[in-house]
Amino acid sequence: MKLSESIVQTALAEVGTKELGKSNRGPRVDEYQRATWLKPGDWGAWCASFVCWVIREAMKAENIKETSGFKRPQTAGAFDFERWSLAQDSTTQTRKPCGKDIERGDLVIWSFSHISIALGPPDSKGMLKTVDGNSNAKGSRTGGMVCEPTRHISLVRSRIRFTI
Repeated sequence: MKLSESIVQTALAEVGTKELGKSNRGPRVDEYQRATWLKPGDWGAWCASFVCWVIREAMKAENIKETSGFKRPQTAGAFDFERWSLAQDSTTQTRKPCGKDIERGDLVIWSFSHISIALGPPDSKGMLKTVDGNSNAKGSRTGGMVCEPTRHISLVRSRIRFTI
């Protein structure tokens, strides 16, 4: 299986996970947060932490190791994923802006400082279904759960694609 499909499957298995109250915490959310370089006292919004955790787990499932040119992301910032991707070898491709060039398993960085995993390309109306951490069915960037919102691609800042 390609890494992108393993990322989708790993993320989908987490749908329904919720934080405790509006705390950005909880047993599973804390696991997501630990996939970043942040110290527990610095933990906050966790959309990027969720994506870091998903990528780490998908890499384990596919037995993909870090190399001198490819390191897994450990950032807690959605926009910082662009910088991370550009620092990798050809294992990632960043497109900004990306238009409708989004495929299943791509990381989608939104203009409102949020990151998601695409479940497929946008539909004919430009609507894109994703898996998000710290969102809700309405697509909030602080919704407190792992869910599958749908948003318009006009809100996309960039996309990152894995080539492995």
